[in-house]
Amino acid sequence: MKKILISTIITVLTTCGLYAQDVKFGIRGGLNLPNIMAGGKNTPVSEGYKSRSAAGAGIFTELQLNPMVSVRFGVEYSGMGGKKDGMQAMPFQRLITEAGSSLGIMGMSPEQEVALGGLMMWSAANPYYYANVDNTAKFNYVMIPLLAQFGWDVGTSPWRVYVNAGPFVSFLLSGKQVAKGTSKLFVNEAGSTTLWNAMPAEIKFAITEAFPSMETTLNEPVTFGESNITSEMKDTNFGITGNVGIRYQRNRNYFFLEVGGNYGFMTIQVDDANGKNRIGAGTVMLGYAFSLF
Repeated sequence: MKKILISTIITVLTTCGLYAQDVKFGIRGGLNLPNIMAGGKNTPVSEGYKSRSAAGAGIFTELQLNPMVSVRFGVEYSGMGGKKDGMQAMPFQRLITEAGSSLGIMGMSPEQEVALGGLMMWSAANPYYYANVDNTAKFNYVMIPLLAQFGWDVGTSPWRVYVNAGPFVSFLLSGKQVAKGTSKLFVNEAGSTTLWNAMPAEIKFAITEAFPSMETTLNEPVTFGESNITSEMKDTNFGITGNVGIRYQRNRNYFFLEVGGNYGFMTIQVDDANGKNRIGAGTVMLGYAFSLF
């Protein structure tokens, strides 16, 4: 897919460059207002996100084909994600994975293997746990948009308005969940029963023997922190992006303000057991460009 995309971009830019009346180079940066949206398979983990603020910045080349039409190609950093505050669901499997990875497969005793096995069987009927925290999903992408742009001069003034739109492909740099707060871990959203109190006696006994400290984790308040979830997310995405802008020209220099947005067509999870989500963002960008001619 990457090879096809790169070949297509090179072909388009080469063809446009042969007919370009003007070539501009520019930078843009500003505010992203991303969100995580349910993508068809809704679960307590995938629902309930709200928009957060993040940064966006990039460089671009614009090829002016005629007084109205141009083509813009860019490379951008894009901060994405969303946030949830308050009582919310989290995947129980992540808790088990963290417990196992802290020991290593070769470092577990038979008692610990039995305890983790019991937790995995119990989690099949209880796939989520609940905690009252402030949780922010932070995703970092490199985005490559290819835009068709249409612009109109405002009379004889140096001002020009324009719109642009087109496809993009993005590549994941990192993903993490940043949770802030201290909360007990509950088996239900009402917060009436902790995980420890909900578990069968035989699983409690196995955990007490194999992981003495885990009883505290499952029954007492836990202080949350940061989790790396890059491996749980797909490496690439593609979608559509666009902007409405106003530009001020001074000699060969251009200053502009754009308001726009983007939306990814692919769901972002590798494993959709905890639901499917898509991502998108509203954007407000300031920029500068200069013309070669």
